[in-house]
Amino acid sequence: MTWDAIPLGDIALVKGGSVDPKKHLDETFELHSIPAFDSGAPDVVAGRDIGSSKKAVQPNDVMISRIVPHIRRACVVGQANGHRQIASGEWIVFRSERVWPQYLRWVLVGDAFHSAFMQTVSGIGGSLLRARPAEVYKIRVPLPPLAEQKRIAGILDAADALRAKRRESLAQLDTLLQSTFLDMF
Repeated sequence: MTWDAIPLGDIALVKGGSVDPKKHLDETFELHSIPAFDSGAPDVVAGRDIGSSKKAVQPNDVMISRIVPHIRRACVVGQANGHRQIASGEWIVFRSERVWPQYLRWVLVGDAFHSAFMQTVSGIGGSLLRARPAEVYKIRVPLPPLAEQKRIAGILDAADALRAKRRESLAQLDTLLQSTFLDMF
């Protein structure tokens, strides 16, 4: 089955606003950064502890890291926990009623997108390599009907959950084998 494809620029949040936390020293923010992504949850931080202006984001925004080697990190902004949500400049942000957030996240971590995304990278090397947003916005992604997007995302989420359970089971089995070995001797 083939679907229409849209350029990511059609759903990119180009002028979503920014926040200078230094102007809100006592306000607490939910900060989305690469280190926060790697820890599994956004940081909850006072404005005085945030060094620079950030992008304003909201629940269901989809973000992808533009910094090498952190490419293939994509996430959906979760529900607000009572604090303003902001994101560091290392994220490219997408927002649209036409796209199911989990579907877009799966597209952004997929092999086909990754191949095209890596063609947009420039810089000196190491952590100075970055995807150029203007070039990323030209990448076309498949856009099935919303119901189909939800179905696809549901299948991929279920498969991912099964992979996570398998990894956990294998880790527990490894622990059991080590314990049994130690018990025998």
